[in-house]
Amino acid sequence: MICPWCKSEIDDDSWFCDQCGKELWICPKCGKPGRGKACIYDGSMLVKASEIVNLSSGTSSSNIYQGINQKISSSSELHLINRNLNLDLIIQDQDIIGRTVGRFTQIFSQYKKVSRQHCQFKFDPQLGWTVIDLGSTNGTMYENVPLKPNQPVPLKNSSYLIIANIEFYVEIRQVGEQTERL
Repeated sequence: MICPWCKSEIDDDSWFCDQCGKELWICPKCGKPGRGKACIYDGSMLVKASEIVNLSSGTSSSNIYQGINQKISSSSELHLINRNLNLDLIIQDQDIIGRTVGRFTQIFSQYKKVSRQHCQFKFDPQLGWTVIDLGSTNGTMYENVPLKPNQPVPLKNSSYLIIANIEFYVEIRQVGEQTERL
């Protein structure tokens, strides 16, 4: 599992992040970790990871725990990689890349050609990972083709994406075939 706070990879059965020490909160419906009070994927209220593990041992809580042991064979992680800048960004559904908006502002704030909110990434069950240019000044290019603003473009593994003047190698990694246990 990926810590929603520091983005470190940690054991699936963790109650706290091994790296940053934050307590983990999990969606009882989809099983994904999150920040805040509600799941960003389905709106369910998050619960402490320790409570979900405790609930899993009881028989009356099967409804709450149902989404936790799920098949993740169709799950994938989107990575944007630039070796020259030593970047390997793990993208989440709905992530925005920009100088002042999104999870990666600490990285992109120094690149003046990147717009304040440049592009967004979404995961679509039919199309897979997509990128949307948000009307950026210096544009987004995928496989050397400029993107039209506000139109999702499906991404393929081992392709190239240029955000303003920064080129990224697109890597879509399959999370695994086994059952995820939190």
